[in-house]
Amino acid sequence: MTLSSSSRPTNPRLALLVIAVVFAILNADITTVNVALVTLGKDLHADLNDLQWGLNSYMLAFAALIVAAGRVADVFGRRRCLLAGAILFAAASLLCGIAPTLLVLVIGRVLQGAAGALMVPAGMAIISNVYEAEPRALALGTLVGVSGVAQSMGPLLGGFLTAEVSWRWVFLMNLPLVAVIMIVTVRAIRESQDENASHRIDIAGVVILAAALTSLLLGLNAAQDAGTDQLIAFGLIALSLVLFAIFTFVERRRTDNAILDGKLLQLPAFLCSSVASFLLGFVFFLFLFITAVYLQERLGYNALTAGIALAPLSLVLAVTGVMSGRLTSRVPLATLLIISCVSLALGLAILSFVPASYGYIGMMLPFLLVAAGAGPGFTLLNTAGLAVIPPERTGQATGMIYMFRFAGGAIGVTAASALHSALFHRQLVSRLSETPLSFAQQKLLEQPGAAERIGQLDSGLVASQVEQVRRAFHESFVAAFTGTLRLNVILPLAIAILTMMLMGKKERFKNMPSRDAGG
Repeated sequence: MTLSSSSRPTNPRLALLVIAVVFAILNADITTVNVALVTLGKDLHADLNDLQWGLNSYMLAFAALIVAAGRVADVFGRRRCLLAGAILFAAASLLCGIAPTLLVLVIGRVLQGAAGALMVPAGMAIISNVYEAEPRALALGTLVGVSGVAQSMGPLLGGFLTAEVSWRWVFLMNLPLVAVIMIVTVRAIRESQDENASHRIDIAGVVILAAALTSLLLGLNAAQDAGTDQLIAFGLIALSLVLFAIFTFVERRRTDNAILDGKLLQLPAFLCSSVASFLLGFVFFLFLFITAVYLQERLGYNALTAGIALAPLSLVLAVTGVMSGRLTSRVPLATLLIISCVSLALGLAILSFVPASYGYIGMMLPFLLVAAGAGPGFTLLNTAGLAVIPPERTGQATGMIYMFRFAGGAIGVTAASALHSALFHRQLVSRLSETPLSFAQQKLLEQPGAAERIGQLDSGLVASQVEQVRRAFHESFVAAFTGTLRLNVILPLAIAILTMMLMGKKERFKNMPSRDAGG
């Protein structure tokens, strides 16, 4: 390792403070934005189908770049990358905060995801370097706790800012926090880099992976739009499959700088962790997206009350995630994972059968079951995957797990939008078959804030017909919500099956050539 010429050593406590703030911002950035999406969609005149890009563009960029960004940090310096990521994140947050259209917002979210991918591996490497083994475990545990608290506070903070100030401050509030990161980083963290790290960056892999994911998301988005030529949608999906195949081929031929390391994926436990992280990211972010929309569109909550409603879920997610890590010394990890999967599946199933008349009270138990399954699931899958990885490869392995998780999340949000929109449209058309609504008025019911505008439909409808439209809207929304959940109950069960099939194998990652270890 090479250090900068500065004579001032890194201050461990201040370094931990900086990285904790980074983790807090990045983890809260999903949950704060999630509750602001409906209000954001109204202001930017975006369809409900398009709001998914407010979430999945961030996750897509993060997933595509995080592994390569870790290598960039090792080669060019962790402090430099942390500062560069902070500057980019501030600029991207400002762009999101002043965005006049959804397209500009999405560009800002992509840049935020890229900045997050640059900061996370750099920050983890800094913590690993300044703390010895036992204090390091405590420091990493602190980061997990901070991340959980940020996630739990995100819906409440995002709801408050959206309802009482403006959704734009969900992004603009990042600016003073980034200023703290930059000031403390410059004053308290010494530059470090890895002399043995390969200087070759897998740019081709990053580009192909990003193109494949983007093509898939665009294809899924186009498939749900009746006004789009379906050949275009299928063409984009087919292109994504071809790009994924090319990506796999390219990565298998690389030996020292691949972002998808085949040697790591040959380990059953790590492969299981990666695939299961993809599935868990898919189902959890899908659930989070449609639930936030349901609370506002069906139950009539504003952003603040929706944030309050989601806060207990996020808090349980954080607490159970931390607790599960401590239970691994007493209970077999595979057993804990299976229990988590059962809890998640049970929560989704129960929620899909709760009558809408029960309101939020009826949703509380399944909410908590989902959180008690997803929180430990993310933590335990990380533990299981990294348990078979030698210390010098944990950075790359962690990046790969994050890549799978957020790629699954981005696809899950798109799938949630596609499934919900298709089911809602089918139900609405059926229920309004005898009501004289124009195509434009029907499309209005499929946009954010439609529940508030039903009474304003100017079509000469009598009061009884307006009430029929309102009832059809709410019943269709509930049917779409429950149908989407039921279709995804199978995924936690698939994770449990993966756990039973692969977690029992105790193969270790030994005797790796030094050239590969440097990657």
